[in-house]
Amino acid sequence: MERLPHPAVLWTANVLVPGSGLVLLGRLATGAACACLWTAAVGLLLLATVVWPDAASAGPVAGLVVAVGLLFAVAQALVYLRDRALRRHRADEARDAAFREVLAATLRGDVDEAADGCHTLLARDPDDVEATLHLALLARRAGRTDEARRLLRRARFLDAAGRWDLVIARDLAAVTGQARLHAESP
Repeated sequence: MERLPHPAVLWTANVLVPGSGLVLLGRLATGAACACLWTAAVGLLLLATVVWPDAASAGPVAGLVVAVGLLFAVAQALVYLRDRALRRHRADEARDAAFREVLAATLRGDVDEAADGCHTLLARDPDDVEATLHLALLARRAGRTDEARRLLRRARFLDAAGRWDLVIARDLAAVTGQARLHAESP
């Protein structure tokens, strides 16, 4: 797996020449196009203000300033989004490996190790829906229905895309059924 450039190097390069950060992140064509546009816009701005200050009127110079500013902002945004996506992808791979460990511990019957793994995942990312659902499963199996219900409601809140709706609804129904059975038993 290739290494990403250090963020300080990435942002310094991109501040000096917008688009160079994209080149460092592997987006050669986009980075080169952005750098060329930036160079042309800054060159025109310097030409208009330094070489022929009397020939340039305020309107075109202001337009060039706006164009340069927009190019700079777009280049910074593109580098930020690309860098964040690459770093998130790498974090997801590590997260997936940790979650596989949790699943393996659950299959081995080591509930404490599985719960500890879920808590570790939630410490890294409190919005991890799968870890929250797995903790709810462990709580339900242990008979802690109130905790399971609370975790399932949290998972429903975290799952904005609705990817786990059916699982959450099924588990909430099962937890509610367990709670009724415990309440009705003498």
